[in-house]
Amino acid sequence: MASGNETTYAAIDIGTTKIATLVAKVSPTGTMQVVAVGHATSEGMRKGMVVNPAELTESIRKSVQEARSMLGSDIPAAHVGITGGHLTCINAAVSLSRNGKGGAKTFSQADVDRLLASTVDQSDHRRRIVHVVPRSYQVDGLRGIRNPIGMNGEKLAAESHVVVGDVATMDNLEQVVRAAGVKVHGMVIEHLASAEAVLTTDERETGAVLVDIGGGTSDIAIYRDGAVWYTAAIPVAGHHFTNDIAIGLGLPPAVAEATKLRYGSASLGEVGPHDVVEVESGLGEHTRPISHQTLNQLLHDRAVELVRMVLHKVRQSGLTKVPPGGIVLTGGCANLPGLADIVADYGKCAVRIGTPSAALGLPPELEDSAFSTAVGLLFWAIQHRHPGAVAESVTLDANVLDRLKGWFSRLTPRRVTPPRVTEVRA
Repeated sequence: MASGNETTYAAIDIGTTKIATLVAKVSPTGTMQVVAVGHATSEGMRKGMVVNPAELTESIRKSVQEARSMLGSDIPAAHVGITGGHLTCINAAVSLSRNGKGGAKTFSQADVDRLLASTVDQSDHRRRIVHVVPRSYQVDGLRGIRNPIGMNGEKLAAESHVVVGDVATMDNLEQVVRAAGVKVHGMVIEHLASAEAVLTTDERETGAVLVDIGGGTSDIAIYRDGAVWYTAAIPVAGHHFTNDIAIGLGLPPAVAEATKLRYGSASLGEVGPHDVVEVESGLGEHTRPISHQTLNQLLHDRAVELVRMVLHKVRQSGLTKVPPGGIVLTGGCANLPGLADIVADYGKCAVRIGTPSAALGLPPELEDSAFSTAVGLLFWAIQHRHPGAVAESVTLDANVLDRLKGWFSRLTPRRVTPPRVTEVRA
């Protein structure tokens, strides 16, 4: 970090449903303060792809402007989250030798950078490397080394997790961010950002599956032996749950979303066949009854499809079963009642709802699954721009605290227990 000065970081989580901007300042002593936040409804993004540049630019601009007004100045170049089916991953190994120059040498950061840069052939100009994340190193055949810098040897090798994305897709996203008035410092896949904030050290070491359920995609990151092993994106997420309700019950999308949040559950044992709830019709002040059982059945069926797709990705990664650390759910849809039980039942494993970890020193206001990606992007930026730097404590500016409270009251409909209405038959 800059000696004697605070370093400012910005992160923009560009999702299908929301745009969240976080700005933080980190002191040379490791104290981090979130000094600005911004939020806007996302328009023009679908399943990680830009489908309407003008709409998405305006959505990002609104979120950034909210943060900029709190900061009192332009925000710095930002780390931006990306996802989507265009991303692919491989685990690759590469080695670097002294080529007969004799004697051992002390490996430096430059050696590690040169080694990782040679990991993947970059001849396909339609594809671009997003990440080369080292999983482990070898020095002269000695395996399991986490950091070879400063070690002596003749041959350095690395096994890395490589993520590659479509050039046009990433360029489109970068262009809309720039059009919104922000430079892009780097792109980070949302799987890794969320894992940075949510997974514990024990879960990384024993092995765990992170499932970040957003609006358009569910992002998966599988960790083994302390490092990322596999990443993927599933094109089923919160919007699909809402769309099922809209089609199945004949509701406008906005009403379907509110109904899901207020009354929905993926569990089938909580309501009877004649239970109904009154929901808005979408026509002025009028309401109409819907079957509560049908509502939950729609959510249950989509939840089962999602967990089956997650387990398929686990097998596709080369594993025969879920790792001992189980499955960690995060993201906006992770709190759907009954979802964790279905995942545990089908996965035959431990399941928990993951929020940005209190171990990071976060204030309670940021320990919410909706902030997993944005918080993770901030920590990713700190760790990768300044290796080894860790924010020892995190605080919120008073204005940020007030703004966050406003977000929660506006974006989280109060969940109520609906009146039990039973049909009376003659």
